[in-house]
Amino acid sequence: MRLKIMTAKRRKNFKTLMVSTLAVAILMTSCEQPEGYGGTSTIKGKLETSFYNEEYSVLVNKEPAVDEEVFLLFGDSENVGDKVETSATGSFEFAFLNPGQYTIYFTSEDSAKYGNAEYPVNMQIELKAGEDFDLGTLQRYETVDFDDGSARIYGVIRLINYKNTSEWPFLEVKDTSYAQEHEVYLVYNNREFYDERIRTSYDGYFEFSNLIPGEYEIFTYSEDVTGGTEDIPVIKTVTITEENQEVDLGEIFIEQL
Repeated sequence: MRLKIMTAKRRKNFKTLMVSTLAVAILMTSCEQPEGYGGTSTIKGKLETSFYNEEYSVLVNKEPAVDEEVFLLFGDSENVGDKVETSATGSFEFAFLNPGQYTIYFTSEDSAKYGNAEYPVNMQIELKAGEDFDLGTLQRYETVDFDDGSARIYGVIRLINYKNTSEWPFLEVKDTSYAQEHEVYLVYNNREFYDERIRTSYDGYFEFSNLIPGEYEIFTYSEDVTGGTEDIPVIKTVTITEENQEVDLGEIFIEQL
């Protein structure tokens, strides 16, 4: 009778030991699970692009970064573990991740570096088991040319013709006509050289289109009817403040003797 009682007790102790050992083994396995897929954690966020002019002095606009690649690195590996493309709202997500260290990166231009090359923007994340890690809205930067917008500046050049028999300061007007095939220049944000040069049409009309916000200088040249040997610039300054803005400069008069 005593032998049976001892055997039952040993079996109970053995069963308890096995359960404890199994629990420890499962716990050790979960702790040692490497970074990667197979878990219950998630990393998500949104990517937004801020568009600036080339000098980074004017913010043109902001919009969701669509179809931009976001990369995921596992642990301390330098190799890409996975990548996704952002949605129409700029959203991205990496799901079913194990806990551990992760690196998220995407590419963006850098205002502190010369040119418009793109560089990686990295974020280190310590992910917990079952965690839903939201990075929020992340900013990337991109530069655009002066003519990558939607605004326009236009006007008409009129030519005052004087009789060639008259002299300064007693000039007599012969007639006024449209200045055809006359050169008109555009300078963006006080740059040293002009950015665009066009010619007027048969009716003196000119137009600079697809402009981004910023300061513009529109100029053309008029003959110096006072007797000088150099033409005189006729300048108009314009500030574009928003997309789709239209600025009508009206009629700009130049002179010719």
